[in-house]
Amino acid sequence: MENSEYNKPTHEFLIDFANKTGRTAYYTETAYPTFISQPTAHHKRTIYIPNNEKGTSFLIAFNDPKSLSENNLFFGAFTPINVPTSKSLFIRKKDVVDKINPFKKNKINSNGTEHFNAQTYISAQDEAFVSKTLTNISMQNNILECLNLQNTMNVEINILNLDFVPNFKNISHIGLFTRLHWITDEAMIEAFFTKAEAFRNHL
Repeated sequence: MENSEYNKPTHEFLIDFANKTGRTAYYTETAYPTFISQPTAHHKRTIYIPNNEKGTSFLIAFNDPKSLSENNLFFGAFTPINVPTSKSLFIRKKDVVDKINPFKKNKINSNGTEHFNAQTYISAQDEAFVSKTLTNISMQNNILECLNLQNTMNVEINILNLDFVPNFKNISHIGLFTRLHWITDEAMIEAFFTKAEAFRNHL
C-alpha cells in the first residue's frame, strides 16, 4: 500500500487528506503471525473517514492480503440506507465479453432506460427490489456517473461487509467502490463523497 511517487504509505496520505479537509480518519492495522516457512509479514488494514459530523457518507478502505474473498481489497464511498440487509445489488459497466456473449446478458428487469441497460451489467437476487431501486432516472444517471469515474468502478448495495465501521454494523448501505487499489487523488476522493451523498437523495 505504498504510493510510489512519494514512497509514502497510502494510509498516511489518506490521514493527511482527512486532516487537511477538516475530517477525521480512523485507521487500524493488524499484523498476521510470521513463520520460518513464511517470514514475510502481512498486515490487515482498514481506514474510514466520515464526510461530515452527521456521518451522512463515509470513505472506507479495506485490505486483507490473507483473505480469499474477491473483496479482500476495496476502496469506496458509502452511505447508510433504510432497506432490509437481506437485499443486495451489484452493478458494473458492461465489458466486451458481456456485449458479445449472449449468456452474460442481464437476467433481471432493471426497469432502467435503454441507455442505462446498454451500459450496465446487474447482479441481484430480488428483481422487484432492483426494479424499484433503479426506476428513478436520477439514480440511473448517478450510477452511470459513478461507473465512469474509473474503468474499475462498481456500485453496490450490501455486497461488501462494512461491519468494521460502527455506523454500518448491521445497517444497509449503498456505495461506489473499486477493488483495484486505495486512491490518494484528492479530487477523486471528493468525487466519491459527492456521488455517495447523491445516492441519499435518490432512495
